Amino acid sequence: MKNLLFPFFGMLTVASFMFSGCSKQDSKSAETPQNAATVAYNMTAVNPSGTVTTDAAGAGRLSTIMNNPSIASIPSLRFDLTWDSILVRFRELKFMAKSGPDEINLSIKTDRVIDILDSVSLGSIMLPTGNFEKVKVYVRAEGDSIVPAVWMKGRITWQGTDIPLEIVMIGKIELWAKGTDVAISQTGISLNGDLKIDLNVVLTKLQIGDFEGTFDKGKLKLTINLDKDGDNQIKTAFESSMSVEHKRK
Repeated sequence: MKNLLFPFFGMLTVASFMFSGCSKQDSKSAETPQNAATVAYNMTAVNPSGTVTTDAAGAGRLSTIMNNPSIASIPSLRFDLTWDSILVRFRELKFMAKSGPDEINLSIKTDRVIDILDSVSLGSIMLPTGNFEKVKVYVRAEGDSIVPAVWMKGRITWQGTDIPLEIVMIGKIELWAKGTDVAISQTGISLNGDLKIDLNVVLTKLQIGDFEGTFDKGKLKLTINLDKDGDNQIKTAFESSMSVEHKRK
């Protein structure tokens, strides 16, 4: 991970600069509606710890990665897992809905690295007065080997020992959430758009045997190339783990 560390955190400074200059809201009209409400979106991950189980194939794979043949002899491997940080390369947010005969599609585009274990702001959109039905919120994370889409850092607790764990995801992840109807009855109001990522959903699909990995200096690192394996279970789990709630401040 030494080769990734300095370029990755160097990107934090660049990404912050890019956000101030590149974030934008797309709509049918380039003008801000006169009668509008502000919706401020934030994202946070919940349930940062849990238990992971793996089958014989996964235990065999883990024993190879860790160069410990005794692991393969365990028929049902279980260990506790706690996440300490989950860095996401956030690229886009969309709000989509129906308002009468109109289809609403508003977006924020950026290139930022955020830690979703903290409640972090994604940006704001402006909604005109009206009733919005069939609400959907879309979030895209995308990255490469230098600045990955997702970089999860935590630790496995197994047989009383903590083993540092990193999971690096390269490629694109698209998260969708359906929301309840949103009614904007007056101008000047402010709403929060609370996005939550349920890490329990991700943990249920964490199969050690599915990934390439290394074990060096006591640290376990797993790499997932989403472009090569679009049907990866953890990718599917991530993409279905998001929920949204719009509420007045």
